[in-house]
Amino acid sequence: MNKISLSIEELIYCFYNEGYFEHGNALKQVYFGDLNDEKMDLLLQITTRSLLSKSLLVYENHKFMLVEELSEVISMLNYSEQSIKASRHGQNGGEESVSFHFNGKTVLQHSLHFDEQVHVFEKVSAEAAAEVISSFYRISDHSRNSGFELSQAEFEQMLDSLEDNQKLFELPALQGEKQGFYETLKSTNGLLNTLLFMEFTEQKEPVAKNVVLFTNESKNNWVIEKYEDVFTINQCTSSKVIQLIKENVIESLEKVPYGE
Repeated sequence: MNKISLSIEELIYCFYNEGYFEHGNALKQVYFGDLNDEKMDLLLQITTRSLLSKSLLVYENHKFMLVEELSEVISMLNYSEQSIKASRHGQNGGEESVSFHFNGKTVLQHSLHFDEQVHVFEKVSAEAAAEVISSFYRISDHSRNSGFELSQAEFEQMLDSLEDNQKLFELPALQGEKQGFYETLKSTNGLLNTLLFMEFTEQKEPVAKNVVLFTNESKNNWVIEKYEDVFTINQCTSSKVIQLIKENVIESLEKVPYGE
């Protein structure tokens, strides 16, 4: 499958065409909420020609139908067994994200461009997904750090000290890796990025399985995992990302071996 690029109105049309009206209506409300039905119908007519020009739509038996590979993409967006959403703070203050949907042997990468106006889809391997996530969070290939733990109170105290001078004076002396981690928090104004692992119920409702945090430095970022009330912090590597995916999307990865 080559990359498929859809504008937001094309994506809405595809949901409608496949009968997923709930998804289509939700997107319509967000992006075209003030558009009346007549103007929306005209927009969808224009979209029909746009999809035809991309060879993503065919006319058979007096009906417009999505080509098979696009129909599969829309089906996975409507429901997939598990998903990963990687989000980070953008340079201009907005949010940047990339998602991966897992269903059977298929892994679908879903990227957003131009303020979410363009959606790009591509089938990838689980290994490629790990590589994209590693690059997205700007992590190093190697790390000599052994990691450390912080209680929830200690972590909150670190973050509070970035905005409150009184809390800064109350912060205990930090050394070694803890000091390096704190310096990263200071240089990035305490901004943290999220890697969200989701499962879906039979009712197609998303359930958060795990959330992992990353610092927002331009390179060599730290990964932050929470176990009950304890945070485990390490400088992240690509092998750590692979481990996280194996731990949190295990059923899909058993079906999709690395390198396939």
